[in-house]
Amino acid sequence: MLKATEPCSLILFGASGHLARIKIFPALYFLVLKKRLPEHFALVGFARTPMTDDAFREHIESAVREFVPEVNEGVLKDFLGLCWYHEGKYDDVNSFVSLGKKLDTLEGERRTKTVRLAYLSIPPTAFETTLHNLCEGNVHEHTFPFRAIIEKPVGSDLASFEKLEKTLLQCFRPEEIYILDHYLGKEAVRNSYYLRHANPVIERLMKNTLISNVQISALETAGLEGRAGYFDAVGTLRDMVQSHLLEIAALLTMRLVSDSSDIKAARLDAIQKFYIPHASDLSSVLVQGQYGAGTIEKKSVPAYVSEEGVTKNSRTATFAALRLQTRSSHFDGVPFFLRSGKRLKEKHTRIAIEFHESAPLVGKGEARNCLEIILQGEAGMKFTLMTKLGGSEPKFRPLILEDPLVCVGDCLAEHGLLLLEAINGNQTWFLSPEEVRASWRIIDPLQLYLNDSATPLHSYEAGSVGPQAATDFIVQHGCVWRT
Repeated sequence: MLKATEPCSLILFGASGHLARIKIFPALYFLVLKKRLPEHFALVGFARTPMTDDAFREHIESAVREFVPEVNEGVLKDFLGLCWYHEGKYDDVNSFVSLGKKLDTLEGERRTKTVRLAYLSIPPTAFETTLHNLCEGNVHEHTFPFRAIIEKPVGSDLASFEKLEKTLLQCFRPEEIYILDHYLGKEAVRNSYYLRHANPVIERLMKNTLISNVQISALETAGLEGRAGYFDAVGTLRDMVQSHLLEIAALLTMRLVSDSSDIKAARLDAIQKFYIPHASDLSSVLVQGQYGAGTIEKKSVPAYVSEEGVTKNSRTATFAALRLQTRSSHFDGVPFFLRSGKRLKEKHTRIAIEFHESAPLVGKGEARNCLEIILQGEAGMKFTLMTKLGGSEPKFRPLILEDPLVCVGDCLAEHGLLLLEAINGNQTWFLSPEEVRASWRIIDPLQLYLNDSATPLHSYEAGSVGPQAATDFIVQHGCVWRT
């Protein structure tokens, strides 16, 4: 089982924030429960909010109780005993000097062997000053092991990412930089690559002579969940497509490698092969939408512009659908449809690979074969074939073969898995700067198009399947969205 053995100090910047509460604290609790953390471990929360150590522990405890179904009281007590708080400002180097002194005290004589992780769960606008002050305040030292973990999106476009990368490389070595996309910590997402690797029959199907289209969807029923300040400045294209969906597309199309050390290079190569078809007319490859008021699970929800913290005249897209293609010879000419949205009728993340229809058609009821890899929701695999109905005439119905992809074995939540890999110095499932750069090259022209006030922003009712324009968009290419 994967575990960390070296002494470790985790500095969580943004410790009073939303991500820490719903993801990181519960993940750390489970790592303590499963005895995966080293004997000497300390979590030091850093944020601007005034808070004592005890108040911070109460904050963590409430998060664990809210997001963990069944809490082991002894384990929770042990976990809270590892937690400390440091109030400070991201742009104040003195806050980092005092943080370094606190870490030195906690680590004591183990300092030279302790791995320090700085996890930046903060707005991207605070990245540069925080990274700079980690070095200026002597929290980071080249002579001791260190990891700088940065949550995506890294920057708001290619230019801002390259500026941030320059700041990173002024202080940190490449092996100290961990760019985190939590989707790459999901077992089902990783499995979209390994299913191809372990099953030659699936890999044999991955050819443009067989495939009609590929759809990658990440749909949510949820809204902003307290993240209005972040999301209204970012939007769906940068929040979901720039990293998550492009990485899924890369795992599906990348070449198979025999050595895990080659996975990052193969993933990069796959992203670099994706391109925007008909780039001179972006209206033919991209549709955006924004939810209005509606009903989800019998509850009324407000329109996006009525959400707390959202600018009243905001044009931020809460839905995006686009078409890409790849220069990969196996998928040459195959359209890849990517979509993501909030406040929709159903929640799921899935890959749908539709195959060409038989030619000529044999009888009534025939439809395309489809292989679906369901990554979130009821995770599983589903293969839709056709079988004949009884009678003398050839009429058909779907024959559906499916099985759940339930994680068996060493199963951890994505943030817990990625944290352990970072402590152990394994960068395989973290993004390389080149991957981030390649994805921004795809997204930048699309985002500029969305930012143009002349670009249509289609409204859709909360609780619906999304804007009608997105349905029309895929129908124009002879396809329909899989649900």
